[in-house]
Amino acid sequence: MKAFVIADPRKCIGCGACEIACASANSELSIPEAARLRAAFNPRLNLISNPEITMPIQCRQCEDAPCAKACPAGGIVYLNGVVHIRKENCIGCKMCILACPVGAVNILPLDKSLPRSNDNSELPEFYAQKCELCSDRKEGPACVQICPAGAFTLIDVETLKETVKSRREKVLRNLQ
Repeated sequence: MKAFVIADPRKCIGCGACEIACASANSELSIPEAARLRAAFNPRLNLISNPEITMPIQCRQCEDAPCAKACPAGGIVYLNGVVHIRKENCIGCKMCILACPVGAVNILPLDKSLPRSNDNSELPEFYAQKCELCSDRKEGPACVQICPAGAFTLIDVETLKETVKSRREKVLRNLQ
């Protein structure tokens, strides 16, 4: 694990800016173009909202990546510290959904015009999609950048180690 994004439900205001930023960051179309063409809206995170809580759910970039282990086609791989979906390898079996401990994998209808590595095989109806930390963006994850409430945090290994160390020291002080 190199990094993952986490959202604080106490700060989330449920505005949906994270979903819009995510869908835009992972689309080849601008927001106005997508709206004009009525293109599919496919954020790689899911904003869950009910009267008690609003919480964005997204991939935690598991070090052991249960979704990758469950994939029979090598459609999910760990590259440069990020769990990626290889859309061209996905067979649409949905095993990744069953394996994901946080419910962060989405299944979308396949664009039949997408070139595939196995031209002779019949194309599946669906493919998997999940957060890949906006790894193509220099600015980092769009959700972290856009959130007006500051609910998102990009956690890297060093930050996580420091947080654990600090909390451990605090607990030990309180025990004395």
